[in-house]
Amino acid sequence: MKKLSYLFFLSIIVLSACTKLDDDEPLIPPHNQLGDGFFVLNQGNFTSGNASLSFFEEGSGTMTNNLFFKKNGAPLGDVAQSITFWKEEAFLVVNNSAYIYVIDSKTGLYKRKIAELESPRYLQIVNADKAYVSDFQLKGIFVFNPITMQPQGVIETGKSTEAMVMVDYEVFVTNWSAYNQSTANNTVQVIDVAVDALVDSIVVGKEPNSIVVDQNKKLWVLCSGGYLNEEIPSLIRIDPASRTIEKRYNFSTIESAPEQLKINAAGNTLYYLNDGIYTMDIADAELPASPLISSEGRNFFALGLHPYEQTILASDAGNYVQNGWVYRFKTDGMLVDSLQSGIIPGHFGFNY
Repeated sequence: MKKLSYLFFLSIIVLSACTKLDDDEPLIPPHNQLGDGFFVLNQGNFTSGNASLSFFEEGSGTMTNNLFFKKNGAPLGDVAQSITFWKEEAFLVVNNSAYIYVIDSKTGLYKRKIAELESPRYLQIVNADKAYVSDFQLKGIFVFNPITMQPQGVIETGKSTEAMVMVDYEVFVTNWSAYNQSTANNTVQVIDVAVDALVDSIVVGKEPNSIVVDQNKKLWVLCSGGYLNEEIPSLIRIDPASRTIEKRYNFSTIESAPEQLKINAAGNTLYYLNDGIYTMDIADAELPASPLISSEGRNFFALGLHPYEQTILASDAGNYVQNGWVYRFKTDGMLVDSLQSGIIPGHFGFNY
């Protein structure tokens, strides 16, 4: 059975969990620089308001948890979903609180916020005047100015929206969730950024959860097959110019639950979660038969690839209530170390 969306999982399993941040922890001086390293966006428990931000500084080799609170004296909110970097700023999308915080990526200090949202998921910066936000409930993409944070309208898509990538002058967005829609959740929708309009739709596998662009400007879309195992999961390669499927890799069993598709900085090697961590070259004819890194009892939840070092990051959500862990691996699968983070470490962001 596939993993439920965190939003629903926590509402069913741990709705009563109310783990709170330690408000007695000392604040970090505002002028302190964060240095090179990576952020961990910890989702927290649904409706508990205990999402948090962690930061691992490579120079000192230390992980600082509850960074947003320690820097700004305020909690991050309810269900932190994703982090996007742009011009030394980090945009923190907080799903159930329905807002986006902008912080200085070098200090962690709060800069501005937009709150005119429904259920935001991921953010795509289009240019200095425009950013797109996908949404779990809204049948469209929210548009706003990333500098002034002023809303600019909604691009109607007729479906919920999820992961996004931009190729030239088009944004390709996955329709992962079937929430509040009567049509199948099995498309990648094409948005023309010049006119902010839906111009095409590409049918892929059911429940496309993640999308990347390779060194040849080809799209790769990972489809879980549906929470109730409606179809065989698949990995699909698309030519964005012709908007056609060039290759479809089917997983061996319908019970597979692939997610978190990532690509390395060179754009030639794919990674994804399917209990363990798998990797494949973009030229491979078949899916890998065995994982590079076995889960070995860990509950792998999020995946990240270091943009400069040969390092794989994988989070372990544990029981979804206690603080999770981040594991660092070499690309050959060797474990480097493990770092405790916040509750449900769900997204990585690299600060350089």
